This record gives sequence, C-alpha cells and structure tokens, in this order.
Amino acid sequence: MELWKMSQKVSELSDVIPSYFFSLVSSCLSLSTVLVIFSGGSWGGLGIIVFSFYVVIPYLLFAVPVQVLFNKHPKKFSLLYFCLYIFFSLLAVFIYSSVLNFDISMEVLTAKNYYAISLSAALIFWFWDSVFLQKKRSAS
Repeated sequence: MELWKMSQKVSELSDVIPSYFFSLVSSCLSLSTVLVIFSGGSWGGLGIIVFSFYVVIPYLLFAVPVQVLFNKHPKKFSLLYFCLYIFFSLLAVFIYSSVLNFDISMEVLTAKNYYAISLSAALIFWFWDSVFLQKKRSAS
C-alpha cells in the first residue's frame, strides 16, 4: 500500500474516532440512567457511574464492531440497523448475564428484564449511533 493511501486511511479514521467515542459514552450513560431509574432510583449518580462500567464492556465487544460495519454504508435511523442491534443486544445480554451469574441455563430467556434491558440497550445505542455516526459522506 502506498504511503499516501495509508495516510489518507489514518486521516479518515482519526476523523471518526471522536464520533465513536461520543456515541459509546452517550450510550453507556443513557442506558445506565435508565437502569438506575427502573431499579428504584436509590443508586443516584453513583449508580450511573457504576452501571456505566458494566455496560461499556458488552457495548465494546458487540455493538461497536457492528457499528463500524454499519458506518461503511451510513443510514440515519435505519430500521434494519435497529433490528440487527436488537439481535446483537439479545445475544450480548444473554452471554453477559450467563458469565456474571455463572449460569448458562436458558432460564434467563424467560425473564422480562432480559428483554427490557436488551431492547433498551439496542434502542439507545441505535439512537446515539444515528446521531453521531450515520452521516452521509460527501462525494469527493
């Protein structure tokens, strides 16, 4: 690969990294706020910080790679992207809860919280992804 092509790729990547960061941070804080509110609200601001550390791991492992793939063909508020985020969110929450609980049984699939957290995580990440990253590229 020629040096100028590599330089161009690095330049393009450095332009979108802040957008990925803002999308990830906004998603973590938003989902943490939702979790604190629906867990009774007794956690307060500390709960938002604590939950954010738990939420960032599945977002980084599952959502960000999908987000990078989607950013190759940007579409703001795409229902297809939302459905795919739901799929990966269901998978991520299942794996994450199985690892944290040391239980790989299918009982987690019968809990309402499993679906509520999965759908909330997907909706929040899809929203912030659409706001920060899914922009039409200019034809240059």
